[in-house]
Parts: sequence; C-alpha cells; structure tokens
Amino acid sequence: MKIALIHCLFSHRIFSENLKVVDEEFCLAPPIILAYVAAILEKAGHKVILIDANALKLNKGKTLKQLKKFGPDVIGFRADTYWFHRVVDWAYYFKDNMDVVVIVGGINITLYPKESLWHKCFDYGIAGEANCSLPALLSALGSKTDVKDIRGVVYRENDTVICNPPLENIVAFDDYPFPARHLLPNELYYSFTSQLKNFTVMVTSTGCPFKCSFCAISRLVYRERSPINVVDEVEECYRKFNVREIDFFDATFFINKERSIAICEEILKRGIKIEWSCRSRTDVVDDDILRAASRAGCRKIYYGIESVSEHVLENINKKINTEQIIHAINLTHKHGISTLGFFMVGNPSDSRGTILSSIKFAKKLQLDFIQVCRTIAKPNTELNDYLIKTQGVDYWREYILGKKPEKRLPTPWSELSEHQIEQYLRKFYSDFYFRFSYIIKRVLKARSLSELFRYVRTAMRWFFSNYSDVKK
Repeated sequence: MKIALIHCLFSHRIFSENLKVVDEEFCLAPPIILAYVAAILEKAGHKVILIDANALKLNKGKTLKQLKKFGPDVIGFRADTYWFHRVVDWAYYFKDNMDVVVIVGGINITLYPKESLWHKCFDYGIAGEANCSLPALLSALGSKTDVKDIRGVVYRENDTVICNPPLENIVAFDDYPFPARHLLPNELYYSFTSQLKNFTVMVTSTGCPFKCSFCAISRLVYRERSPINVVDEVEECYRKFNVREIDFFDATFFINKERSIAICEEILKRGIKIEWSCRSRTDVVDDDILRAASRAGCRKIYYGIESVSEHVLENINKKINTEQIIHAINLTHKHGISTLGFFMVGNPSDSRGTILSSIKFAKKLQLDFIQVCRTIAKPNTELNDYLIKTQGVDYWREYILGKKPEKRLPTPWSELSEHQIEQYLRKFYSDFYFRFSYIIKRVLKARSLSELFRYVRTAMRWFFSNYSDVKK
C-alpha cells in the first residue's frame, strides 16, 4: 500500500508549560517517532512518504498538493494530547479532499482511545506500540478482512468505538528498525543550543525508573537498547546522513553506567567524530561516566534541577539534593562539557522565596543555558491525578472530546496565582540570560553565524514579547 505520514504544522498552546517564544525557538527536531513508524512500514513492504510540514512550513493546502501527487491509500498521524485538535483539523481537511483511510497513533490514543476516535476524521487508531499492530492492521485493510482480533487497534462498529487491548509483550527495543531519516529534510533541524549541521535526535531508551510527580515518562516501561545497536544508528547518521550533532532524547541517558561507558567506547573504537548532548539526573553521573562521555564527543548535558529548595524537591518526588546538583555541575564542567539546567516554577510548596533562591542558584552554578517551565498537570502524571481528584473532572479527557476549551490549567498544589507564576517565569529567564557577562560569554563561544543569529533572533523576540505584555 501507499502510506503518507504527516507531521502537522504546529504552534504554541495556551496550556503549554513553556512560554511562546521558547516553544517556537528552542528546538526544531525531526518527528523521530513518525520516522520509526515509516521504517516499520517500509520493512513490511509498503511505499511510504513522510511530510514534515512543520519543518517545511507547509500549510494544509500545500501539504494536500504533495499528497495528491503521491496518491496515498492511507494517511497516518501521530497525535499528542497538546496538539490533538490541530491533528483533527488537518485530518478532516484531507478526508474532505481525498478518498483515503486515516489512521492515528501516539500516546494520546493509548490514554484516551474512545475519546480520540469519537472524532470521525479518524478511521482507526493504534493504542500501544505500532511495531506489530500497524502492519497487521494494514494487511487486514488490504485484504479486506476483519480487524477485531488485532491487538491495539481502535475502530468503530456502527457508532460504537471498540478498543482492542494493546499487546502485552513489549517488543525489544533492539528489534525496531532505525528511523527512516532518508524521508526527512535533515538539513533543516536544529536546537537552540546546537552548533553543527546536520543535527538530529535519537532515542536509546524508553521510560524512566524514577517517579517524579510531574513527569509522564516514568509511567512508561523502561527499556534500553544495546550499546552496539545504539552506535550502529549513530554511525548510520554520521556516514549516511552527514549528521555531525546528535541530541539523545532519553529521559535519563546515564542510568546504566556500564551501558553508558560501553556506548562511549564503541563511538571511539569506530572513529566516529560526532558531537552529542543528552539528558540526565544529577545523581547518576560520576567522574568515570563524564570522562568517557567527554572523550566520545559529549558536549552538553541537560540536567533536571527543577528547584534549589529541598522541600520543593521532596514534594515533587525528585529525590535529589543541592549537594548532588553542585557536585554534578562542577564535575561536568571539569570535563569540558556544557550544562543546561531545567527548572520549574509553580511547584508544590513553591513560594516567592524558593523561586528567587532558584534564580540565584542557577546563576551561581554558572550553567551555560537554562530552560524554565510552568509546573502543569500533564496527562498521565501524578499531578494530573491530583488535579482530577481536587477538580472532579479530567480536563484532558474533556479537551479531547471538545467539551473544554484550550486554557491555562489550575495549580491547586500551589499558593501562587497564575499571574505570579507567569511573572516569576519571565523573571527567571531575564535575570539569567540578560546579564552582560553572560551575553559576552555566549557571543565568544558561538561557532557559526547561524548560531549567533539564533541567539539574537530569540533575544529580540523575547524583548518584544515582554514589552508587548507590559503595554497590555
């Protein structure tokens, strides 16, 4: 069959944890999950295109023109909860203009399968992983056989949405094909902190064994790819797609020390001259890991710090302390690796004092970058469970059904008002980034005009967005 996978043109959402300028400037990453789906479909013998309308800045009309040239039998979307209604809008548009079957997947279909398929622009959904379920569904569609026995398929029978239970046996991560990067415009991708082209992202593990209350990843099954399998993909990126910088998107890359060092040693053994970044907790790195990572091309680590207040850290179940944070940042800098600190504003028990202390702490740590988020009740998190309990309604379920408008979610765990959280969030960014010494440092460390231009463009957007808010 001919399958077209679409990554929609997205925009900032009101309920996002990020400021608008951050959502739009921090990263233009490849739709790596859809690239995995494309690889699965090609392996099953289908002809596939993947249109990254977001990177190519294609609206629905321009995307439709590409689709009509290809003539797909099936169109596939990945629908996260935040951007669900944008996908619905695009799916209805293509259904109205083409005679195609529309299939939707993603974590939102697993969390809210009936609510998602309530929208009749979707003919089928895939709950759980697509590796087995999606090829089986397409085979059934091609042969016009029943789908009722295919695990993970969500479909309609008359006007009733039927949800077949997802597969219980999780596929080993090494058994997945590498993402189909040959279908992507790899030269277009970047992050705010990236310095080399081509840039891409990779995933070497799923889930996270830690149980932070604000994070949904901890509720996914934790799986690791083997070091050889990971570096095979790194080498493919380097030699086939001219990738020179990779961001490992794992929730916590260095959990398994032996595996982490083995990956680094394999990169060195193969002579792959690549730079990379990753995400980590401050309590899982040590001198051995950071030495190996630095030698193998690690140039940046994103650390989840969240707050300097140990009371706040305890309340979000972070299970780290300030001594571990300071030690990890200093050790990282010792090995010549840059650092980005993730912080949150509006945590349980956050106050004006804890936030101001966190701002002072971030500057004292001499972090190279920060990203600051509002603490919100993301779907499938402990905080969302608490919100449902206190509010008596699952906002995300109602939002998917179209019964609740897009809005800023309440934070009943915090005494800070929405306005205060917004102001402290902006102050955090301003106090950290708009220091003369910091600006000079970043200019001197820039390695290309395009990198420097990103900094200037983002700073200008930040300035004018703040000015506009003040004028209002």
